[in-house]
Amino acid sequence: MVVMKNFWTHKDNIAEDMGYGQFTWKHLLYLAAVAVCVIVSVMWYLQADQAGRILFLRTTGAVLILIDIIKMVLIAFSDVKLSEYLPLEICSFAAYFIVCDSIFIGNTFFPEMLLTLFLPAAIMAVLFPTTSTLPAFNFYTIHQFVYHGLIIAYVIARFAAKEIPLTYTGVWLSILKIIVLAAVIYVIDCRFEKNFMFLRDTYGNPMLEVIRRITGDGIAYTGGLVCFCIIMIHVFFALFKCIEMLFLR
Repeated sequence: MVVMKNFWTHKDNIAEDMGYGQFTWKHLLYLAAVAVCVIVSVMWYLQADQAGRILFLRTTGAVLILIDIIKMVLIAFSDVKLSEYLPLEICSFAAYFIVCDSIFIGNTFFPEMLLTLFLPAAIMAVLFPTTSTLPAFNFYTIHQFVYHGLIIAYVIARFAAKEIPLTYTGVWLSILKIIVLAAVIYVIDCRFEKNFMFLRDTYGNPMLEVIRRITGDGIAYTGGLVCFCIIMIHVFFALFKCIEMLFLR
């Protein structure tokens, strides 16, 4: 029962020194579990027929939305301020894109952005988890790794199956989409004093702290974050283009 004591506890209510930390053996065990699940999912997807693939894609999208709803309900019934944790983060939009992508099979609007922006964001979320101050056996910790693991599995499976065309025009369309999205969320952040999508503060994320040290705080940090995303999209486009040419011909 001691193990279950803090299972439902939110990070806002957890005592100090209870977290599993970053790159500890517990964190590495979670990373290994995510990697194994992603590999198994991709291998299954590549062997599946069209009906099986569609079922995988739509089930993944449904599960992402379902577990986010469960998280919101738990937060709503706790003493945590729900408005601070609305599903308006970057990987929340990844889940929305995945749902739309799985419904509109063959579309060109969602796939490349999933690969060049949302996949790196999901990878960053498991490498530098915001739940590291929580115990390893905690609902929100498990949610973090399951949620982002599903995003990673979905995108890599589609890419490995040659279902995501990569074009440089698509890169700039992805950049345009993220700039529009970031502008809308930034207005919401400023109007309601929030920090969705990390647009106003790093929340201690080591990668984002590097950006903040270079740019400073305020609008300079926000601009630096957007520039970082643009660079990251180009880097991952080049990476996946190389993988495509070398291994997916």
